[in-house]
Amino acid sequence: MKPLRMLPARAWCLDRCKHKSFSSSRPLRRERALPWRPAHSASLTTEQSVSNRWQDAQPYVLPEFQGLQSLNTRQGHVSLIGTNIKAVADHSHEAAQPMSTVLLRSKESRSVAEQENTRREIMDYFHATFSLTEKLHEMFDSPAAFYEKHERLRHPPIFYLGHTAAFYVNKLHLGGHISQRVDPILEMQMAVGVDEMSWDDLDPNSYVWPSGKEAREDPARALAFLQKVLNFRRDVRVLVNDLMAKQPMEWPIGKESFWWVIMMGIEHENIHLETSSVIHRQATLEHLRKVPAFGSCPQGIFHTSPQTAAALGCPVNSLVPVSAGTTRLGRSWEETSTYGWDNEFGIEKQVEVPAFAASKFLVSNLEFLSFVEANGYSTQRYWTEEGWGWVSDMKPRAPRFWQQREGKFYLRTLCEEVPMAWNWPVEVCNHEAAAFCKFLSEKTGKSLRLPSETEYLRLRDSVPTDVQDSAHGPAWGADVPGNVSLAYWASPCPVDLFPSPIGVYDAFGNVWQHSETHIDVFDGFRTHPLYDDFTTPTIGGLHSRIMGASFLSCGTVASRDNRFGFRRHFYQHAGFRYVESDLPVINSVSPYERDREICDALRFHFDAPAEGSFHARLAEVCTDVLEKQGLSLESTKAVELACGPGRQVLELARRGVASVHGADRSAKFLQGTAQRLLTGGRLRWTNYLEGDFTVVREMQVQELSMKLTADVQWHQMPDLASIDEHKFQNYNLAILAQPGALGPDPVATLGSLHRVLKPEGILVLGTQYDWPGARQAASGVEALTLHLGQWFDPIPVDAVDIPFSVQRTARIFDSGVQHVTFWKRRSEPRPEQKQAPPQSVLPLSSEELAVGQHLESHFGPQAEYPLACGSRCLEVVRSLGISTNRALELSNGPGRVAAELAKAFSHVDCGGASTELVHSTRDLFLGGELRWKVLEDRTASNVVERTLPSRSLAAGNLDFFCMKEQVIPDDVGSYDVICVFDLLDRLRSPKEFLQSLKGRLNPSGLLVLSSCYDWSEDLTPKENWLGGFRYGDNDGPSSYAGLRELLTAEGFKEVLPPEESWFCVAQQADGRTGRQMQAQMTFCRL
Repeated sequence: MKPLRMLPARAWCLDRCKHKSFSSSRPLRRERALPWRPAHSASLTTEQSVSNRWQDAQPYVLPEFQGLQSLNTRQGHVSLIGTNIKAVADHSHEAAQPMSTVLLRSKESRSVAEQENTRREIMDYFHATFSLTEKLHEMFDSPAAFYEKHERLRHPPIFYLGHTAAFYVNKLHLGGHISQRVDPILEMQMAVGVDEMSWDDLDPNSYVWPSGKEAREDPARALAFLQKVLNFRRDVRVLVNDLMAKQPMEWPIGKESFWWVIMMGIEHENIHLETSSVIHRQATLEHLRKVPAFGSCPQGIFHTSPQTAAALGCPVNSLVPVSAGTTRLGRSWEETSTYGWDNEFGIEKQVEVPAFAASKFLVSNLEFLSFVEANGYSTQRYWTEEGWGWVSDMKPRAPRFWQQREGKFYLRTLCEEVPMAWNWPVEVCNHEAAAFCKFLSEKTGKSLRLPSETEYLRLRDSVPTDVQDSAHGPAWGADVPGNVSLAYWASPCPVDLFPSPIGVYDAFGNVWQHSETHIDVFDGFRTHPLYDDFTTPTIGGLHSRIMGASFLSCGTVASRDNRFGFRRHFYQHAGFRYVESDLPVINSVSPYERDREICDALRFHFDAPAEGSFHARLAEVCTDVLEKQGLSLESTKAVELACGPGRQVLELARRGVASVHGADRSAKFLQGTAQRLLTGGRLRWTNYLEGDFTVVREMQVQELSMKLTADVQWHQMPDLASIDEHKFQNYNLAILAQPGALGPDPVATLGSLHRVLKPEGILVLGTQYDWPGARQAASGVEALTLHLGQWFDPIPVDAVDIPFSVQRTARIFDSGVQHVTFWKRRSEPRPEQKQAPPQSVLPLSSEELAVGQHLESHFGPQAEYPLACGSRCLEVVRSLGISTNRALELSNGPGRVAAELAKAFSHVDCGGASTELVHSTRDLFLGGELRWKVLEDRTASNVVERTLPSRSLAAGNLDFFCMKEQVIPDDVGSYDVICVFDLLDRLRSPKEFLQSLKGRLNPSGLLVLSSCYDWSEDLTPKENWLGGFRYGDNDGPSSYAGLRELLTAEGFKEVLPPEESWFCVAQQADGRTGRQMQAQMTFCRL
C-alpha cells in the first residue's frame, strides 16, 4: 500500500469581482506556486534540499539565524525586538499547504527503507502544521492584538500560539519520552484551556501574559512576551525535530508508541488551527491584515442586497431521497490505519439507518435570510428551551458573521469584510440551525430537523474517494472532492460546487454541519492514558456532534471518523443541512459523574463484584431473616432507607423480593442508578486515585447479571427523623444498614423507623456504634434496645458482623464493621416507655480524644505499622553501614518510630507538626509511663484505659520539639538518618521542607520518607503538591515521580526501590470504625 501523500500546494487569485455572479460548476483552482515534491522529500518548504533517496537522507538540520522574515520559527528564532511587526507578512508569500494525514498501519510489512520514509512523512507533517499555526497568526498587525479576547469565552490568541507547542512538551514528558522541560511556567500556564459551561461563563483568572488592557498600555511588555512565546515555539520545534530524528522507527505504529504521541501533537495543532481561526474571524478589522496564505474563495454571488437578480438566482434547495441502509460506527485501536482520538474507537458496529430525505445543498445565506426576516430570533416557539435561554441572554438578531449597516449586508471572512456571499453556506451555532429547521417545518408542513450522526454518515459514505474501507481516513489524490484541508481556499465557497454521487452537495467540507445527536462514546470506549479527558468532559448531553469538516479542517480533523462535539452555543466554521424524517433522534447520554461524594458512593456500590461484597452479604442476611421468620420473598414489600446509589436494593430484587424501594436523603445518589443505569443501560463515574488523578469507570446494566422483575422504585426522603408515614408505610421489611446511614441525628432517626413498617414487620439495622446513645446503656446493643424498645422487640437470631471498605483514593479506604441486628415492630407501643432516654455525653475532651487516638495508633495493641517502619529503618541503616550516632523522626505527631530508632542510635530527636501531640507524648515519656484513653464504643461511651511503661520500649536518649509553622528549629543540629512519616501531604510547602532537610543530613546520610500522598488543598495549595495534580489537559507527575525528581535535583540518590506498607488507624478500640491506608516508603542518600 502506498503511503498517503501530502497534497500539492496551490496558490489562488486574490482579486475578487465582488458584485458578479460566478456560475461555473467546478471550483476555480489555485495556480501552482511551488514545485510539488514527493511525500518523502525533506520539507514542505524550500529552505533546504535533501536527497529523495532514503539511503542518503540526513536528519533535519534546522537553520538558525536572527532577523524578521515571518513568524515561522522553522527559519530560526524570530526576532521581534526593535522591529515593526507590521512588516512580518511582507516577507511571507507562501500559500498554506493542504494536508492529509499519515498512514500508521497496513496489512503489509514495511522494510527499513519504507519505515524511514514514514519517519520523514511524519517530520514533514509536524513542521508543516507547526508553521501553519504561526502563519495564521501573521494576520495580527500589532502585539496588542495577541492579547485581546476577540471571543470573550476563549483565551486570547497569545495563549493558543503557546498552547500547541506546550502540548508537545507536556505529553512527551508525561509519556516518559523526555525528562527536561523547555519552559515549565509556560508549559503550565498555556496548558489550561477554557470549556465554558454556558455562554455567560466567563474566565476571570489572571495569567502570565498581559491582559488586553495591559498590552495596550505597555506595548513593550506585550512585545517582549510575544517574543518569549515565539522563542518557546522555536525551542520546542527543535526539541521535537531532534527527538524524531533519533527515535527508532516502528511499524505498525500503535497508541503506545512515541510516534503516536507525535501524531497526537500534530492533530491537536490541526484542531487549534481551526478553532483559532474562528477567534481571528471575530477580531476587529483594525487588528488584522490580509495574509496571502489564507485567501478567500473568489467565486460567489457577492452583493450587499439580497434583492438583485444575481442574488435571487442562488440555488434553490430541495430534498433528495436517501434510501435505507447501513453505516459503520466505531473502529478498533488495534487495527486503525491512521491516528484517531479516543472517542473514535470502540466496538465496531454496522448500524441500520431508515430512509430519509436530505437537503440538496447546505442552507445558504440567502435561504437563512427568510428566517431572519420572519423575526425568527424573537419567536420563542422555534427554539429549544436551552436555545431560547441563549437568545434571551445574548440577544442575537442575525448570524454572528453577518454585518448589517444602513440596510446593506456584509460577510466577515477570516481577515476582511466583503459584500454578502448569498450562495455561500450560512454559518451559525447549533441553536440557530435547530430553530431554522423548526421554522421551515412550520412553513412547509414537513417534518424537518437536523440530521442524526448516522444519517449524516450515510451521506458521507457516498463519497467514492473516502468510503468506509479507505484506511479510515482521507485517501484522495490530486482532486480533493470537497472544500476541505485548505485544498482550495481559506473560506467557504458556493454551495453548488461539490456534488456527491447521490445528488447532495458538500457531503463533507465547505463548513461543518450541525447535527441533532448529542455526543456519546461507543461501547468498549477507552481513554488514551496521555489524554484521558479529551472526551469525557463532553459526555453529558450538553455537547452536540458536528459532522464533516470545513475549509480549514486539516489532517484527521477532516477524516470520516472524526467525532467532535461542541456546546450548542459554540461558533465554529459550521453551517447545516436539514433532513425530512418522521423519526425523532433519541438522545440518551449518560454523563461521567464527577462530584466526589457521588463518585465515592458509586465506587463503593458498583465498582466491586457483587459476590462477596458488603451489599451482597447484607442482602443475603436480609433474605435469611425473612425465611427464618416464615415470610416469603414473593410477598415481601421492602424499603432500604439511606440506600445511597442502591446496590442493596438491586441485590434484594435479584434474590426475588417482590417489591423493593430505595429511599435516600439526597436524590443525587439515586439519579445515577434510577435514571442512568436502569433506564439508560449504563452508569459512568470517576474514580479518584491520587490528588487530581482519576480514572473513568463505566458499568452496563448487563454486569449486574440480574433480571429485575420486581417492583423497584426510588424515592427521596429528606429527613429520616421525620418520615412521611402517609407516603412510606406498610412495608414488611425495612433496612437501615449502610455505613453512616443513621445520619446526623441517629436517636431521632431510630425513634421514627416504626412509621414505615406494618405490625410484625422486620427492621434490619446496622451500625458501628460511633454515635452518642442512651446515657445509661452499658453497650451499643443495649443502647439500641433502649432507643427502639417503645416500638420494637429484638428478634432472637444472632447478630451479624459485616465488614466494609469504602475506597477514597488508590491508597486510602474508610473501613469498618457494621453490626447488624434484627427487630420486629410491635402492634402497639410500650406504654411505660413513651419518651426516648437521655443521650450520653462524650467522656473525653477533644484533646484527650486526639491524643488517645494518636498513642493508640503508635503504641496500642494493633500498632503494627510504626513498629514495622522503625524496624525497617534500622535494617536499612545496618545494611548500608550508616552511622548510628544521631537520628531524627519528623511526623504529624512523634511516637513509635522514634522509640524504635532510640534502641540503636545514641540520640534521637522527635519533631512534630502538632504542638498538642508533641507535648503530650514528651510528658508521657518523661513521666516513665505512657497512659492514654481511647473510646471503645461511642454509643455507650465506653472508654478503654491503656498503660505502657516507657522502659518496656527499651528506648534510649529521646528528645522532642515542635515545628513551628512547619519549620525545623535551627538549633537541633545534623543527623545520620532523617525519617519523615505521614507528614508530606500535611505540609503547606513540602518542596521547601524537603529542601531544608539537605542541610540537616550528614554526608552519606539516609533520608527515609513514608506517605500516602493524600493531597488536600485545605492543607497544601495545589501549586505546592509534589505530584498528583492536573493542569489543563495534562497530568502532572505522580507524587512519587515528583518526589524523586525534586530529591535528585537536590543531590539525593535513591538507594532502594520504594516499598509499600498497609496499616490501619482505628477510631474506636472495638475496631468497628477506622481507616486503612497504603503508605509508600522511599530511601534516599546524599
